[in-house]
Amino acid sequence: MAFANSKNSNKHFSNMADLNFLMCKAIENPGLTTSSSLRTSFMSVFEDPVIDQSNDMQQEVGLEDYIGCASVHGVGPSIAIFDTIRDGKLYCVCVYPAPLHSREQMQELVDNMKAVLVDAIGANYAK
Repeated sequence: MAFANSKNSNKHFSNMADLNFLMCKAIENPGLTTSSSLRTSFMSVFEDPVIDQSNDMQQEVGLEDYIGCASVHGVGPSIAIFDTIRDGKLYCVCVYPAPLHSREQMQELVDNMKAVLVDAIGANYAK
């Protein structure tokens, strides 16, 4: 609730100068981050979903699938998950740095997240 209040009053941008300073310090001193990887967090989650309605032009040119994601070079989270609701279906893309994380670690994380989602859906239908 605190984040929602800050966002509604645009206060979530008030510490950008401090954040920029800290990111510059991390770049200057990579040894201060885990394994000198310049990773500042395990995962970042964004509140607002991307909703995409496929259109006829994409089908005309033969485009079957695509992925859109932002890129952070340098300092940032270790794992990025980009979610999109496309034509009423949830699409998720997971981007991670190798060899910092192995494919097996990422597969386990994704499997656990899917289990949480499936359990939550099942609990809602049981009511």
